[in-house]
Amino acid sequence: MSVKSEVQWLICREPVHIGGADSSSRGNNNPIYRLPDRTPAIPGSSLRGALRERAQNESAYADLVDNWFGREIKPKNESEEGEENKQPSDNESGDEVQTSPGYISLSWGWPVWWPIHVLGYGNWWISCPSWLNRVHQLTQSGKKVNLSSKDTYITSPELDGKDVYLRWLKLEKVKDCTSDLDTFPAPREIRKDNRMIVVSDNRINLMVDMGLVRQPRVSLRDEPDSKGSLVNNLFAVEGLPPGAVFIFAWTFKKQAKVENPDQWPQFLKLDHYLGGLWSVGYGRISILKM
Repeated sequence: MSVKSEVQWLICREPVHIGGADSSSRGNNNPIYRLPDRTPAIPGSSLRGALRERAQNESAYADLVDNWFGREIKPKNESEEGEENKQPSDNESGDEVQTSPGYISLSWGWPVWWPIHVLGYGNWWISCPSWLNRVHQLTQSGKKVNLSSKDTYITSPELDGKDVYLRWLKLEKVKDCTSDLDTFPAPREIRKDNRMIVVSDNRINLMVDMGLVRQPRVSLRDEPDSKGSLVNNLFAVEGLPPGAVFIFAWTFKKQAKVENPDQWPQFLKLDHYLGGLWSVGYGRISILKM
């Protein structure tokens, strides 16, 4: 079996909201998807659904959707199949529509660099050894990040030994790590700014919480209630911040059976929309070669 695979960058250009599996039980908070250890991640089913929908809406790729992503299998309606005989969907996203396997598989998206905006100073890009080493593992680079878990590292030599503030958080006596830059995988647009900080693995979730987009929203009634109010509910939505950098891998499972494989890299270069809330400006991402 002939297999071709590649790891690519996925960069959020707008806030991206992929709801957690338990979002409906969180009351007025609508959080992003996270793993049990609080790592933000992009499920492969969400990425596949976003790319599939983009291809369906582009005439140049619409005929390739079933081959690339699999054919949608509509469930039998209740008139044809009794409720007690209905089979649960094996679609990873939980939708009722099942999908047969396609010839291009997509991995999950894993975080690499997380932006934190400091008023008046712009973005700092935050990562940790485990995030960076995951990139080396997936790309089989043979490199490894070896930094002390007791220290915080920065790619700005002029700040060596100084305290750096990320909003309210004080990073004490950061250490210059420009000598380790070749072990820090990053897109060119981030590397050129030379504003990268590497914290220990046990501090990265604090940075994630700090960088998240949180937007209050309101749902309205069609008609005023007995008190004359149109407000039905107030809630908050979390989003991956613009500039957040992830990696994912795609694979041609049977390259000889992938139709128009030369069009796949061109398709990935399009702007794509991931997650929900597109109508209010969420979801736009870019996919770049490493």
